[in-house]
Amino acid sequence: MALGGSTYLKSATMLEQLLEEINFQRTKEMRQLMKDESGFVVLQGTTYWTDLFVRHFLFQEEHSIDCDDLLFFVRKRHVKGSSRYLPKYETDVEVFRKDSKKLPIGDPEIDWEETVYLNLIVHQFDYTLTLAICTRTSPKELQVLKRHSQKVSVIRVPAAAASRERVTS
Repeated sequence: MALGGSTYLKSATMLEQLLEEINFQRTKEMRQLMKDESGFVVLQGTTYWTDLFVRHFLFQEEHSIDCDDLLFFVRKRHVKGSSRYLPKYETDVEVFRKDSKKLPIGDPEIDWEETVYLNLIVHQFDYTLTLAICTRTSPKELQVLKRHSQKVSVIRVPAAAASRERVTS
């Protein structure tokens, strides 16, 4: 890429790099699964997904100019009373600013793989966000009282303009 290229091109390169790393990890996991004759998969504690998140979403300075500084974390808490062999989890999404002192980096309740995927979608792709206000009409039914949808676009600013903006502000 030539000097003075746009942030959009850098973002595409960052996106490609992130997708390549995810693909590499998935391929590695599939190879391990194929090697194991028993059919059982041993889940090993790994920092792979945490490291990937930190590198691609927390420490991307050139991408953060004029971009959303919110980070999304998927927290999964084990539901007490659920079976040890078929555990149930309560899932919450927590949102922090990138510079927050309370970022849950290293928190074992965070599903780091899902956190990577969620931030990938929110920070790299255009999407439509829908908010609905509902009321429960029965134990299994909801009635939508009000609904609003809005298209969200990722801001892509040329690098030269971003540098100039930083100097003048």
